[in-house]
Amino acid sequence: MKSIYINTEDFDTNVAIAGEGRLCNFFTEKNLYAQNGNVYKGKISKIVSNMNFVFVEIGDAKPAFLSEKEYYDFSSKDITEAVCVSEISGTDDNGRQNGTIAGLFKKGQEVMVQVIKEPYNTKGARLTTNVTLPGQHIVFAPFMKHTGVSKRITDDRERDRLKKIIRSVKDSFEEDFGIIVRTNAEGVPTEELEKEMKYYYGEWQRIRAEYRKYRSPRMLYKEQDIAIKVLREHVDSTVSEIIADDPKVYDAVKLYMEETSKKAAEVKLYTGADNIFEYYKISTQTEGIYNNIVSFKKGGYIKIDVTEALTVIDINSGKFKGAEDVENSLLNLNLNAAREVARQIIIRNIGGLIVVDFIDMISSENRDKVKAVMDEELARSKVYFKTLDISEYGLMEISRKRDAKRIDDTNFMECPRCSGRGRVLNEESVCFNYLKKIKYECRKSAQRGVLVMMPENVKRIIERDYKETLKEYERRYGKKVTIKIGEYKKL
Repeated sequence: MKSIYINTEDFDTNVAIAGEGRLCNFFTEKNLYAQNGNVYKGKISKIVSNMNFVFVEIGDAKPAFLSEKEYYDFSSKDITEAVCVSEISGTDDNGRQNGTIAGLFKKGQEVMVQVIKEPYNTKGARLTTNVTLPGQHIVFAPFMKHTGVSKRITDDRERDRLKKIIRSVKDSFEEDFGIIVRTNAEGVPTEELEKEMKYYYGEWQRIRAEYRKYRSPRMLYKEQDIAIKVLREHVDSTVSEIIADDPKVYDAVKLYMEETSKKAAEVKLYTGADNIFEYYKISTQTEGIYNNIVSFKKGGYIKIDVTEALTVIDINSGKFKGAEDVENSLLNLNLNAAREVARQIIIRNIGGLIVVDFIDMISSENRDKVKAVMDEELARSKVYFKTLDISEYGLMEISRKRDAKRIDDTNFMECPRCSGRGRVLNEESVCFNYLKKIKYECRKSAQRGVLVMMPENVKRIIERDYKETLKEYERRYGKKVTIKIGEYKKL
């Protein structure tokens, strides 16, 4: 059975899911104003025609931006009717081209928007006007106008049952709207699904009313906190307890569990002085998420390197000692590695293209076994993925949907010293670079002396090991070289 631990701090909220003391998943969310899923009444503050996007003032510190790909036209009198920009053509009465940002907006115009990507570094939130309200079993989509059932629900009778329920609810309202049925709606009683659909229909009516009533900028809808979102996605029969360290979050969780009839898991309030992760002995694992080297069973380890285009995961045997059967030993090593790689991909929320470099195996049958384990472990997460067969060189390619920011992106910045490379010049190379700069500065300077600022350790090495080189420069160019300790200078 699994436990869910909710840690609420002043600046962020962290949620860990663990089974038998082993971390299965991890989520973190900073306390931002412009969070994913929030809906706002915003105002166009700037139009960038050549880039086909606009800045929208939603009340955040940084202006959010909306591209034409995420714009749905609200020009009709009924705000529930929207047309995607790609469906618009021609010019308006003022001669502006309709299929572009310049033809769709004017400065000061008000628009309803939803955050689809949170602010990051210097960039503001990314927006869409195609508002959706995700629930526990359904996603309410007022602009989609059609019904869909998750492809993971494969039973035809169940799919037909769910479609009939949706049609029945939609027919009871005058307005049309879209509903996407989620995987966990399978087997859910009709009354529960009807109740949820009617709730979100009511929420949409409230959002529309506030949009018409209030001036911009204004928040119209706040997405559920990360703790409730995790419960919505991950509470099932395998979860035995939910433990929160904040009384308000505890009350919210308890209310949510009662409202959604998820009463099997016990909700507890942690009141100890230690951090909740430390008390339940999972802090080492949550802190280990930020390391790029992770050990796994039998002494092997994996190394995770993130680049602009992809994530590379390298398998190393480490202290692993196999039996006499080398091929079988490599199979066991790679099977253990596959389980750990999948776990790290899930808890770090790694998306996009991932390349895993397993230790080479001769047998194609063994490579298939490792791929099967990888597929099985990655399927524990609800995020879509696709794996390719392991090549004869031991390489496996994985494509995984990016549904949120990686843990790395949330908490790290590029190193200003190595510019993100992860490596810096060794001391000898740094010394050589300084000596080269000293030589060329002596050659071209019109002054009688040359002042050089460098780190203390570099100064010490140059004065100890390259004293004769400095004297040679002084004799050759007739300059006095003075070295002082100063700020590190990138070379």
